[in-house]
Amino acid sequence: MKKSILSLAAAALIFASAFSFAGCGSNGSSDNSKAVSDTSAASSKQESSESDQTSAAIAENDTVFTYDGKSIELNSNVEDMIANFGEANNVDAQLTCHGTEGEDKTYTYDDFTVNSYPLDGKDFVMEILISKAGVPTAKGIEVGSSSEEVVAAYGSEYKEIGVYYAYDAPGKKSLRFYIEDGTVKEIDYYYTV
Repeated sequence: MKKSILSLAAAALIFASAFSFAGCGSNGSSDNSKAVSDTSAASSKQESSESDQTSAAIAENDTVFTYDGKSIELNSNVEDMIANFGEANNVDAQLTCHGTEGEDKTYTYDDFTVNSYPLDGKDFVMEILISKAGVPTAKGIEVGSSSEEVVAAYGSEYKEIGVYYAYDAPGKKSLRFYIEDGTVKEIDYYYTV
């Protein structure tokens, strides 16, 4: 009896550990948790193929996010983001998944979400997610655009990573479009940490 209780406790501990790793990168929001999980999986696939990449599909400036006339670059300091866009409506934090000390944070604004990673005591922009229409990229693609419009704007040099059309840019940056039934459901500006 004592042995089965210990076995059960060990199994519960293993399950809890596996669950905590699976949640890494998730912000707990029902709107974005699937996208963040998909993005994390896509990121792993992208990392393994980055060394094979001979040229970028898009320019680095295609990964600059602009909202309400203000811009922020991937891998820039979160303080700059807050200076541009103001305080977020909500900030969630969890222990980092990126091999450093600190917390990964999710900043939720009205029309977009920003995920950050810590490095040397500062937070940096890792990902910007848009899941609402009306927040277009620099080339006019927004949630609701067709996959044909994406290819017309950014070209056919994308990687299909699950449901994403992923366009690589220099500096470990990418622009990804979550496509469902031929329509953009989410836009993901992403920096590979």
